[in-house]
Amino acid sequence: MAANVSQSEEACTCPVCRDIFQDPVVLLCGHSFCEPCLQEWWRQSAVQRCPVCMEILTMARPARNFALRDLSDIVRQEASQRATSGAPDVCELHNEKLKLFCRDDQQLICLVCRYAQKHEKHNFAPINEAAEEHRINIRSQLMHLNSKLGSLKAYQLNCNKMASHIKLQAQQTATTIKEEFQKLYEFLRRKEASRIYALEKEAALKSDTLNHRIVRVNKEIALLTDRIETIHQELKAEDLAFMLNVKSTLERSECNVQEPETPPGGLIDEAEHVGNLLFKVWDQMKNIIKYTPVTLDPNTSGTQLILSENLTHALESKAAQQLPDNPERKGPRIVLGFEGFTVGIPSWSVEREAFSIFSRDCENLSSWGEDNPDD
Repeated sequence: MAANVSQSEEACTCPVCRDIFQDPVVLLCGHSFCEPCLQEWWRQSAVQRCPVCMEILTMARPARNFALRDLSDIVRQEASQRATSGAPDVCELHNEKLKLFCRDDQQLICLVCRYAQKHEKHNFAPINEAAEEHRINIRSQLMHLNSKLGSLKAYQLNCNKMASHIKLQAQQTATTIKEEFQKLYEFLRRKEASRIYALEKEAALKSDTLNHRIVRVNKEIALLTDRIETIHQELKAEDLAFMLNVKSTLERSECNVQEPETPPGGLIDEAEHVGNLLFKVWDQMKNIIKYTPVTLDPNTSGTQLILSENLTHALESKAAQQLPDNPERKGPRIVLGFEGFTVGIPSWSVEREAFSIFSRDCENLSSWGEDNPDD
């Protein structure tokens, strides 16, 4: 009978949770599982495989195994009846009432067991005393567990706060990066427009000068062409007519046209516009860019401080800010420098001695002042 019960329980045991089936389903491969166990298995593995034979399945929803469900309900009821039908307060060996607790074997025994060879020289206690001792011990452990639970919940809350703060940091940092680069873009656009304007102005001026020169040359070419044509006509005249006008023809044939000269600097000075262009722009860019030796690290800023967007200034906040409790923060009115000094004596000017600024790499900050309240 016991063998049959064991076989029934084995047949009704889920291969995943090793407990009696709850809402069993059957796969195409023939293996059955609790539906929650199977769904959780598939969720963790991300592939619909049979947990036993590992066969890949393409089932949208496994079929319910109603026969196995009914059998599992019967086995569960029988197991419950067996558990309630026995007498848990009676010794299985001597059929005597359990009255003592063996501290060495950590089990309940009857008065007959106390004198058995197995428990010889063991330490015993009445059940009520042992129960109270264990309750005290378990209560102490429970307090420790509750403390651990509280710590874990606090850690979980801080992690959630850090996750939200990371998103906020990403948005704010992206906005600051875009604004900073926008300043460079605007500066470069102005410089580009300035260089293009200078180029177009020079091109227009030199083109206008050259056009005037071309007009004068064209006019002289036209006059000289007419003179040459006239001389050709006079050379074809009869000797008498030719000689009558020979004096004017000779005067007309004299060349008094000056050879045109091309003055230097007539072309666009490309070297002036393009030569070392990037270096010149970079050199001018240095006038609008301010270098800060120490940048404040917002991850170390206390809850009572507000940092500027460029992370160079810190002001005291009237209300405490909601910031994650990360290990880099040292105090409500303390902020660390992102980059520290390795040589020299650093100093800062602050509005009031309401908060402290430290460098990570500097141990001795010897100079503090209130000379420049604007910093």
